[in-house]
Amino acid sequence: MSQQRKKARRRKSSKSASRQSSTRRQPPAPKPRLADVLEARERADLEDLYRFWTPQTAGSLPSDPDELRRRLTRRMVDPQVLGERIGSLGRRLGQLLSFHLEAPGYQCSLEELAGNKLLSYLSSADLEASLAVLQRHGLLCEGRDTRLQSFGGRAFAIPRELGDGILRLQRDQRRGLFDALTLRGFLDRMYDDPRRARTTPPTRVREMYKMYSDEAAAVARIERLPDGLRGLVEKGILQFGGLLPRSLFERMDTEQPQWHARRWRKQLEESLVGTVDRVELARYGIQHADETLVIFNEVALAWLRRVAVPGDPDAPHSEASLGVDLASNISRFLGFIMEHNVRFTVRGEIFKTTEKRILQELIPNPGRELERSQVLAFIYQYCRGAGLIESTGERTFAVTALGRPWEQQSLDEKLGALLDYVMEEQGLAGDYYHQGRMRRIFMRLLKRVTPNIWYDLMYLPFLARNTYLASLDQLAVDEYFSQHSQASRYVPMEDLQRLAWNLARWIRQRLYLLGLIDLGYDRSDRPVALRLTRIGARILGVEDDGPPAPPILGSIVVTPDFEVVLFPTGDASELVHELDRFCVRDKKGTTLHFRVSERSICRALSEGMHLSRILDTLRTHSRTPVPQNVLFSIRDWARRAGLMTLDEQGVLSADDPDLLRRFQQDPGAKVYVGQEIDEHRVQLASRFSRRRTQALLRELGFLIELSDE
Repeated sequence: MSQQRKKARRRKSSKSASRQSSTRRQPPAPKPRLADVLEARERADLEDLYRFWTPQTAGSLPSDPDELRRRLTRRMVDPQVLGERIGSLGRRLGQLLSFHLEAPGYQCSLEELAGNKLLSYLSSADLEASLAVLQRHGLLCEGRDTRLQSFGGRAFAIPRELGDGILRLQRDQRRGLFDALTLRGFLDRMYDDPRRARTTPPTRVREMYKMYSDEAAAVARIERLPDGLRGLVEKGILQFGGLLPRSLFERMDTEQPQWHARRWRKQLEESLVGTVDRVELARYGIQHADETLVIFNEVALAWLRRVAVPGDPDAPHSEASLGVDLASNISRFLGFIMEHNVRFTVRGEIFKTTEKRILQELIPNPGRELERSQVLAFIYQYCRGAGLIESTGERTFAVTALGRPWEQQSLDEKLGALLDYVMEEQGLAGDYYHQGRMRRIFMRLLKRVTPNIWYDLMYLPFLARNTYLASLDQLAVDEYFSQHSQASRYVPMEDLQRLAWNLARWIRQRLYLLGLIDLGYDRSDRPVALRLTRIGARILGVEDDGPPAPPILGSIVVTPDFEVVLFPTGDASELVHELDRFCVRDKKGTTLHFRVSERSICRALSEGMHLSRILDTLRTHSRTPVPQNVLFSIRDWARRAGLMTLDEQGVLSADDPDLLRRFQQDPGAKVYVGQEIDEHRVQLASRFSRRRTQALLRELGFLIELSDE
């Protein structure tokens, strides 16, 4: 009996020794279980874990390590506790954890994390420190990478039970419309059944989602549907973006004689294409409460991708492009304000007679979407809203300190400011609360299209609407409209179709006006397609994979009768905008025709453009030498407009003695006057550099050029 007790003691001591030695070994390899992680922790580490996962009111720590591990296991897999601990991590740690959740087996190598663009703001020390914090909290475990491509490197993984629990929490937060409208939500809901969950872990569900959401697989499932249902699904995607309410079905021509909700639901769900369900959206501020045929977002996207890019036979019958006309027209509007006393009515509107005079100054190319008066109305609203003009005590408009530098900004800066303005513009179409959020989604989707390729006009608006609808619960939209409706008895006005149509209207009347997109029309002059322009791609930061634009050097010809002809040479938006500043747009076709006049030169100089820049633009881009009579006339017109030159010695010269005399008597310019040399020259006080003096005197209304430029 004593010998058996001795053997039992030896076995027990060997087990305790092996346990102590295991704490000194490397942590378990990736794909660990929670029990393995806790088994590898020493007593001090377990106490730290217990304090993190257990509130202070829970009592003292258990003295037995095994009991401590059991309590920790119960706490760490509890959904409520897990959600609270994950929510307290902060943005950086939460982002690191999300990357592991998206990776196969919840595992990421250190090399993958260090090379991730979204983590580029972290230094190597910050990354190591963040990983150490997650390990200390038991949310990550370090081991050696067992994958062939990075075998033996450092890797980190979330314990399997914690990863599955976090994914379930995320799915619970997305429940509602996300489950009803997306394939991912449908699969998550299907495999949350306890009987299926035991045999299909979340990682397997994620792999199934990647397989079924593949574009080719989704299209193939639609093509395998019964003929009648397949035609209805295709029509529902192309005309309604994948959401077909019963009320619209009953008014459309279709092969289906009547609505078969139960049969269609069974066929669509078995094919993982969609479902038929009653969708209630009134609490989200959307006018919709009807039984709806739903094509999952991922499936609708796959089908739209297949048909949204027209080939040559489906290319638009005609095209419309505005280019940089809006930026040029804003410059002309500001120039008119500076040159004339533009009065406004008691209601703050420009008088109609003045509007007609301003319209004569604008480029006569409003396109098919807006009339010229509507373009002027937008320019006026933008200049007032952006603070470029202000009202004076005499009930006239004046250009502000923000408006004067407008002409000196680059074209990209101007278009960027305009884009920011139209993104937040209210009152154009629909409810701004919904439209503002869908615009941001649309702009993210627009960055993914290929520039200069025609797409169906409703392709991106439908995708933006569907993406927004799937995230309504996550954005807590119902809470906003619940408070709003109680306060003002709000009644939703937009339905599913109007959400997309109003977004398309904003695209046609704003992005097209900015020149970021071109529009295509069919034979009935209906807009049917859009394409991202080169300048639009540049503003959005999209890499153009198409052939590089040829250089714009030598793309104009200047004739002796002051005509400037611009030949098409790829992306010439910068040059067009530059010519618009000191020329008058004559006519438009395959080539653009401009005309240089005394008035256009005077306008450009008064708006802040330098004579040297005008001459350099013509010389640099002209295929042939610029005629001497054109160069001489431009210089002569500049002198008549009051142009003065400042040399390196600070001597200001003017051909007109009266102009120089007015300069010396001007109250603002007196502080810069040194002494008069003769009736054509005056020595300026050397208080500032020449460029600084030039800028200050131009703000006072004097046209100053540096003699060496």
